[in-house]
Amino acid sequence: MSWYSLFIPYSATGEFEVIADTLQSQLAAHGYTAYDPFPGGTGTPPRQHQTVRVFVAPPSDGWVCILGQPDESLLPEFSQKLGLPVIYGWLTDDDGGFAVYRDGSRRDDPEAFEPYLQPDKSLDLLKQALEGKLAVPAVEPPGAPIAGVSLDALPPDIQQLARERGVKPEQAESLAQRLSANLFGKLSGKRSEQEQARAVVMGGSHDPWNSLHGQRIRAIASVLNLPGNWRTPSWEMVRDAYHVQRLRQRNPLTPLIPGDQEALEAVPDVMAYQPIYMGR
Repeated sequence: MSWYSLFIPYSATGEFEVIADTLQSQLAAHGYTAYDPFPGGTGTPPRQHQTVRVFVAPPSDGWVCILGQPDESLLPEFSQKLGLPVIYGWLTDDDGGFAVYRDGSRRDDPEAFEPYLQPDKSLDLLKQALEGKLAVPAVEPPGAPIAGVSLDALPPDIQQLARERGVKPEQAESLAQRLSANLFGKLSGKRSEQEQARAVVMGGSHDPWNSLHGQRIRAIASVLNLPGNWRTPSWEMVRDAYHVQRLRQRNPLTPLIPGDQEALEAVPDVMAYQPIYMGR
């Protein structure tokens, strides 16, 4: 899993189009050619060694977000052409963080982010977040129980033993709940630590946002005045929903396959996103 986003302050009507047009013209000036890989489009040209595949999201909470991996080498020039700061966020298996591009330069020191702090957050708190010292609640998997661990979460051999001994499911589940509550309750009493432990037991530890890099990024974002939905929807969610909508535009009678309806419901306003697919 990887996540990349650009955040650009939005203050005037029409800036959304200006941002998208500026990005397209800049990429074209550096040898990129636009293509349309979606249904009804031109397809993906062969023999491309570098591509930029992003979606410009509609404005939200005073920001325009560009979802997808940019050509990072062009970001200093991009911010300069826009005349606006660009906050770049990324998360990979090996790295993650935020950087500010402004006036053609890149910075990631605390002072660079100070203009974008939430009104009730301090520079000291931001420094803690940047250093990985600010705790954040774990991201739990969808549908994970909060009170404790269910019977299904117990190891398979324990589940089998319970069945062989005639233990009623509700009795085993009650025991699992008490054991998990006792375990989590011993974790210094801090709710954030207890939530992280539950996420580990329930499989949430596999969520990249619960990794050390993911936690650090979420901590930084919790201090900055970014849009409330700063990490959702993901680029993949927008791509999938956009693909289905383009299919339906070509033929409204096209039957949906499993997953299509969920994709549309995840991003109901997907046609407000502007795709920019360019390669060289």
